[in-house]
Amino acid sequence: MKKFLLSLVLAASGIAGFAQCNPLDYNFGTAAYGVYPDTATGLTPAYLNQPYTQVIYMLVPSDAGLIDPAYAGVPITTIQLDNIQYDNGSGTMQDITNLGLTLACNPANCTFDAGGQYCGSVAGIPNTAGSFPVTINVTANITFFGVQIPIPYSYTGYTFVVNADASVSLVNNKSFEVGMAQPNPSNNWVNIPFESPAVEEVQLVVTGLLGNKVYERTITSKRGENQIAIETSNWEEGVYLYTVQNGSTKVTRRLLVQH
Repeated sequence: MKKFLLSLVLAASGIAGFAQCNPLDYNFGTAAYGVYPDTATGLTPAYLNQPYTQVIYMLVPSDAGLIDPAYAGVPITTIQLDNIQYDNGSGTMQDITNLGLTLACNPANCTFDAGGQYCGSVAGIPNTAGSFPVTINVTANITFFGVQIPIPYSYTGYTFVVNADASVSLVNNKSFEVGMAQPNPSNNWVNIPFESPAVEEVQLVVTGLLGNKVYERTITSKRGENQIAIETSNWEEGVYLYTVQNGSTKVTRRLLVQH
């Protein structure tokens, strides 16, 4: 069990490394400007005391009017991703570090040049359950009659949900343990860790939220730590449920695929 808990700590460390996001992992197509996920897509839900990662992609416009029509025709030099804040119910916006999360950008200084595509990654272990309004705060640096002017701007309308329980099934035998999928969100590959009390048949089934089966595999586990790797590069983006079971215990958790 100690080894298994250590593997979970290492997995959390791996997520921290994953926070160095790749700006080109999301395709904005022919758009001249954009932020993904937008408010229609929403932020990925999190689970209390479980590792979490959300990548935010930004395609920076050259014309400030694409962000705010009042500045149409005014060129943007850079956009600075200042911070991400949430309302804990008090009406006062607080930095996400109070939720146990940190923001890391690519590039590291969170300064994005006009016309380029960049990203920031929110990662950590949420420490409070709830539904929180979220604001992404940036500063657009514009050139107006040759003068550099910083213009603060906030992207509102986001909600960050931290669920109290990461599992949708109860573990009825503590000697059979299933870890969290890593990385989650997944792009090309995902690893499902579990610990088995004996050499036995273990089945993994992945379904969509409507119950459609997208992956199934049965392996003979070894006693102790095990891992199943799944290629997800051809899967559609969205939320999936993965179920790992032996003869007496079934555990179901959620997996997000995001290309």
